Amino acid sequence: MLAEKKLWVAVVGYGNRGQVYADYSLEEPNELGIAAIVDPNDFKLQEAKERYGLSDESLFHDFDEFAASGIACDLVINATMDQYHYETALKILNAGYDMLMEKPIVPEAKQLREIEELAKEKGVNVFVCHVLRYTPYYRKIKEIINAGTIGKIMTMEMNEHVSLPHYLASYVRGKWNSEEKCGSGFILAKSCHDLDLMCWLNNASAPQKVASFGNRSQFIPENAPAGATEFCYQCKNEKKCPYSAIDQYMNKDVMPFLVWDRLNKPLDEIIPEEKMEFLKHDIYGKCAYTCGGDIVDRQNAIVTFENGSVATFNLVGGSTNPGRFLHIVGTKGEILGLLEEDEFILRRGGSATELYGTDEKVKVHPINNAKYGGHNGGDYAIMHDLVRYMHGDRSSVSITSIEDSVNGHLCVFAAEQSRKTSKIVDIKDDLM
Repeated sequence: MLAEKKLWVAVVGYGNRGQVYADYSLEEPNELGIAAIVDPNDFKLQEAKERYGLSDESLFHDFDEFAASGIACDLVINATMDQYHYETALKILNAGYDMLMEKPIVPEAKQLREIEELAKEKGVNVFVCHVLRYTPYYRKIKEIINAGTIGKIMTMEMNEHVSLPHYLASYVRGKWNSEEKCGSGFILAKSCHDLDLMCWLNNASAPQKVASFGNRSQFIPENAPAGATEFCYQCKNEKKCPYSAIDQYMNKDVMPFLVWDRLNKPLDEIIPEEKMEFLKHDIYGKCAYTCGGDIVDRQNAIVTFENGSVATFNLVGGSTNPGRFLHIVGTKGEILGLLEEDEFILRRGGSATELYGTDEKVKVHPINNAKYGGHNGGDYAIMHDLVRYMHGDRSSVSITSIEDSVNGHLCVFAAEQSRKTSKIVDIKDDLM
C-alpha cells in the first residue's frame, strides 16, 4: 500500500517531457507534488507556475539557484535536452538528490560510467525514463520471460518504424536533426528505448559484441526536386510535395508542442498568421531535402550476448505508419507481436502429439486516459511505479537502478562506433 507521505519533486528542464512527468501531480495530487521548476526560459517558468499553482519562490533559471534556495524535495527530474544531461546530472548527484533522468543518459561510455560511479559514491538512486518498460505490453512479456515460460532466449528480432511526420518534425527539421548540435545520433535519441528493452528482456546475460550499419539516403540535397527553394512557402513544388512544411504544420498540425515551441505562447493562442510568418524564417519552414542536419534515416544493429543468444534491431525513419515489432524465440516457446495492437502471441513448444507449437493470444490492457496514455501508457506508469518505489515498494518488474540501464546504452554506443568504423565492436574491449 502507498505510504501517506506525499512525494515532492523538482523538475529541471520544463519542456514536453518535463511537463509529462510533472503532470502526474495533476492526476494524482495526493501522491506527487511539484516543489520547484528549473528552466532558463521565462515563458516556460510562468507556464509551469500557472499549471501547478506555484509561487515565484519555486521558479529558478538554473540548478545552482535551486540548490542554494534550500527548498526540500525527494527527487529531481532531469528532463533537459540531451546535450545538457551530463553537466546537469553531475550537479544533481553531487547535491545528493535521487534523480529520474530522461533518456538518453549521456552520449558516451566514459560519461555514463562516471554518472554510475558518482551515484554509488553518493548513495543515491538514478532512474532512467525508459518508459516502454512500463507499458502493459512489455511488462507482461517480461513477466512471462521471468517465469521461464519460453525458456532461455535464443534470438530476438526487433524493429521500430518512425512515421514520416514524426521523423520530419524531430529529426529533419527538429532539435534532434544534428548529432553535433544535440549530442545524440538517431539510434541514441530515438531508440535507446529499444536497445534497453533488448537488454532488459534478456538480462539473464550481458551484451558482448555489436555490428551496425546505417546512412542518410532520403532527405539529402541530391534528392530535392528541380526548382526546390530554401523555404517551402516559396517553392513551386509545395502543393504536391509530401514533405511540405505548410502541409505538415499548418494543415495537419503535426507535433505542435515541438513545432511552435519557440514562439513562447500557449498553443491555443497562436493564430494562423503567426504560424505562417514563423515558417518563413525558421528551420521548420525549410525544405526537408536541404535544411541541413546529419542524422541517419535508417540503421540496424546486431548484438551477440555472452550466453550465445543473438538479437537484431532495425530502425527506419520516415515510414508510412509508426510501429514496434518484436519476435523472441526461446528454447521452450516464442513471443511475437506489435506494440500498437496491445496484444501478442505466446507460442508454446509442441507436445508429444503435436508437430508444431500452439498459439495463445495474450491481450494486455493499456491505460486509456488520453492525457496520460503517452508511450502506450508508459508515461503514466513510470511515475506510478516510481512513487511507490520511493516509498519502499520493490514489486515493479520495470523499475531498476542505473546498473540495469547501462547495457542498453553501451549497445547504442557500440552500434554508433560500428556504423562509423565498419567494424565489429567488443563492448568490454572497445568501450570500457
